[in-house]
Amino acid sequence: MQTFLPYKNFIESAICLDYKRLGKQRVEAKQIIEILEGKPSRWKNHPAVKMWVGYIDTLKVYYNIIVQEWINKGYKNNMKFFQPSDVIEYPPWLGDDKFHASHRSNLLRKDPKWYSQFGWTEPNNLPYVWPV
Repeated sequence: MQTFLPYKNFIESAICLDYKRLGKQRVEAKQIIEILEGKPSRWKNHPAVKMWVGYIDTLKVYYNIIVQEWINKGYKNNMKFFQPSDVIEYPPWLGDDKFHASHRSNLLRKDPKWYSQFGWTEPNNLPYVWPV
């Protein structure tokens, strides 16, 4: 379970994701939202869930951007948009260089052919940075 953020900007992050990761982000972000809203899950203690505690509306914005990018790329969509609150508070870890570098590194490892086009300089073996 993961919400990939190779960049601080949600739109830039969504645009760069490959087909497989972009599709999974819709599912996994939705699962995290549901867990944060109280749905029972074995994932409730996963760091990908814990890092969004207190920022559910921000995660809804991320999810909506991911779904919109899925649609923009011409893929069939069957997922509904969330309605976040009008005031969005961003988590303090958003913009942390080590956090975003760890995501770029892991994306490079998962699909080097796709992600090498972005000119990222991180090695492909950094551990994830979990801001929890």
